[in-house]
Amino acid sequence: MKITTKSIYAIRALHTLNMLSENNKPIGIAVLSDKLGLSNKYLEQIFSSLKKHRLVVATAGKLGGYHLSRPASQISILDVITVMDGGIIPVHCVNNKECTVCSECSINGLWTEMKVHMEEYLKGISIESLIDKKYPVLGCPD
Repeated sequence: MKITTKSIYAIRALHTLNMLSENNKPIGIAVLSDKLGLSNKYLEQIFSSLKKHRLVVATAGKLGGYHLSRPASQISILDVITVMDGGIIPVHCVNNKECTVCSECSINGLWTEMKVHMEEYLKGISIESLIDKKYPVLGCPD
């Protein structure tokens, strides 16, 4: 299973928004774009989805921008992945009502259980908890 780039960038953007925002003060797309090294246009697409699903609030005007719609401790990584990717689907047949072999499949339960464990794990990690340095940067593979 691969989580999309949009989910990864959305998580990074919310984490950065949380770190930069003081007293829930709006942060502009240009500031976030600069910090994340992403284009304003791409970030606007991401924030449009986050706003539509009420994870962020937009404020218009000269001092406008985005802020979290609720405390960062109440926004889970699963919430973000669900908004951006439609949820966790480890293999195509999980939750696939059109699967013709599901009832006879000897390993379907494995994938379903894996999905449940992944969701529980990601539900337990909030945007706020990313600040705790609980997840150190280990470097990127070559």
